Amino acid sequence: MRRIGIIGAGQAGLCLGISLIDAGYDVTIFSDRTPEAILNSRLRATPILFPDALEIERNLGLNFWDEESPVCEGFHHQVLDTEGNLVLDYSSKLEAHWRGVDQRLKFSCWMEEFVRRGGELIVREINLDDLDKLAPNYDLVVVAVGKGSLATLFERDAQRSPHNKPKRHLGGGFFTKLKSDRIFFHTFQMTTLPNVGEIFQLPFYDKNENPCYASVFVAYPGEVMDRFSHVQNGREFLETAKKAIQEFMPWEYEIFEDMELSEENAWLCGAITPIVRRPVGHLPSGGIVMGIADAVILNDPIAAQGANNANKMAHLVAQKIIERGERKFDSEWMQAVFDEFWEYVQYSIGLTDCFLSPPEHLQDIGMAMAKNPDVLRDYFNGINNPPSLSPWFFDSFKAKKYLAEKNAKNLAIVT
Repeated sequence: MRRIGIIGAGQAGLCLGISLIDAGYDVTIFSDRTPEAILNSRLRATPILFPDALEIERNLGLNFWDEESPVCEGFHHQVLDTEGNLVLDYSSKLEAHWRGVDQRLKFSCWMEEFVRRGGELIVREINLDDLDKLAPNYDLVVVAVGKGSLATLFERDAQRSPHNKPKRHLGGGFFTKLKSDRIFFHTFQMTTLPNVGEIFQLPFYDKNENPCYASVFVAYPGEVMDRFSHVQNGREFLETAKKAIQEFMPWEYEIFEDMELSEENAWLCGAITPIVRRPVGHLPSGGIVMGIADAVILNDPIAAQGANNANKMAHLVAQKIIERGERKFDSEWMQAVFDEFWEYVQYSIGLTDCFLSPPEHLQDIGMAMAKNPDVLRDYFNGINNPPSLSPWFFDSFKAKKYLAEKNAKNLAIVT
């Protein structure tokens, strides 16, 4: 039985660990916090999962909340001009649902499930010296944490990392006591405010296993909605969120004016500098470890790709570990696995960059989505599977050709 060590009990680490336990491997996960500490911590992310990533969890038997948690059944996008006037507004039902479950609930339960299935969970913060000492005890050590000293173990890939600072500053929280009769609760709503940022609102399932509503404010640094970074507690966050909605979405303020945080820790503030790192980490003693997910590919959350990528990379790495059999997990193998995942994730990164710095042709695509259901369907499929957006979404010339073909087809159907 081959021994696998995993540093990090997050989305990727737990999916990988449980996949390998089910395949008969001896797996140890190192976590810096207990399940109870994770459950009772402050919110760190508000990830929404798309159909392919949800299917990975379902196949692992980790979809514990499918019967109770709300889903996104529809999508609504509003675009305003610089004067606050509505210039684009379109809605659509989703062919396959999206789902958001509080990661504090998810990870704490998955950690217990990992142990129940036979995995070893060690609660201990691991630094570089610790990693160097424990690595020889395993056939492979995988680092699945993107923050702290271990992240610096993996060299930055300068060619694939054009960003040197955050492109957005974030604030987000889980809320209750909205006037639900005024909204369609099962809708993912996106409001685009040029030169200001974006506001996302969507149904979620919080750590206390109650339906709630997530609002995420994605602000251009230094602009008028960039007001969350100095928030110190939940009360301040709630007040700041209400004022932002009142100022930037006044037509919906009545819905949110009585809202409350779902619990005192259900809020977050922060900023992420997107980065790609090389997958092989070299230890002081000469050993090597493999980086996955946030340790090597850190995305801005604006396109909601991070947790989806984590599931997909963990799924691929588990497959490759199993296929490797008894052969050594050397640096060439680690690089080859990463390169295979890069063939997919480069489009996820491209999608995120289009959100962060919208190219001119994206406006044409948005206008087409409002009128042509085929374009909107292709876009939704692309959020779930970004390679399907290539080349039309990323290239202005290809976008023009694609839209002409789709519009001609749509016109032919109408006439």
